[in-house]
Amino acid sequence: ILKRDYAAEKELPPQQKLYRNTRLYTLLVDLEESLGTVESTGAAYERMLDLKIATPQTVLNYASFLQEHKHFDESFRVYERGVAAFRFPHAADIWRAYLAQFVERFKGSKLERARDLFEQAVAAAPPEHCRTLYLSYAALEESYGLARRAMEIYERATRTVPIGERLAVYDIYLSRATELYGVSKVREVFETAIEAEPPHGLSDADCRTLCLRFAAFEQRLGEVDRARAIFRHAAPLADPKEDKSFWDAWKQFEAAHGNEDTFKELLRMQRTFYM
Repeated sequence: ILKRDYAAEKELPPQQKLYRNTRLYTLLVDLEESLGTVESTGAAYERMLDLKIATPQTVLNYASFLQEHKHFDESFRVYERGVAAFRFPHAADIWRAYLAQFVERFKGSKLERARDLFEQAVAAAPPEHCRTLYLSYAALEESYGLARRAMEIYERATRTVPIGERLAVYDIYLSRATELYGVSKVREVFETAIEAEPPHGLSDADCRTLCLRFAAFEQRLGEVDRARAIFRHAAPLADPKEDKSFWDAWKQFEAAHGNEDTFKELLRMQRTFYM
């Protein structure tokens, strides 16, 4: 069927021509994988790529087939063809598989090449597809590279992902900063987060959430003045009618650590921002 005369099909739309029919070639590939050799199966996959009828799943299947037969370098070449042929969102799964397999295969022995691949991926990806890539990139640096570079990558992620995903990225960033660096770095991350301006800032709700965490962090360290300054910083973002939990948290803080003057200042600010 695949070799039938092209002239007989020239009047059909391209997607209906049997010599370029994806479903038929997929059937051929399945048969080759079951009954053929590595070479004949590879030739069928290559033909699909050459004819530009391969789907992203075809690329993933081909690379997986090669890896099962220990042809790792060839599988990476297939991934390269895949990411060159498809753009996001269709390239997302190919990039994720490529990066994961490359890191698993080479670990830190080809670190510069791995970095280059991650840079290509995040450059090609739109914001809504960047989060997983950046987190994997940072994990690569933590495992095989430099902690400093990992921190830089987390910072880049907070500026790139959609606003609705930034708090989740900051959660991870803060966790890793705590483990790798300690108080000074954690404070720096908190400050960067709550002071970020559009288009890189948090939503008002997420900024309030992070301010409460930051204030609690400083309170645990005994830094009462720092904690109070954070509450004041967040106050313009908190409508007393809608964000009662914020004002209650501040009142509890002042009850524990403040005095009459600081409590009056709190109440004055609450009245100011009563909308």
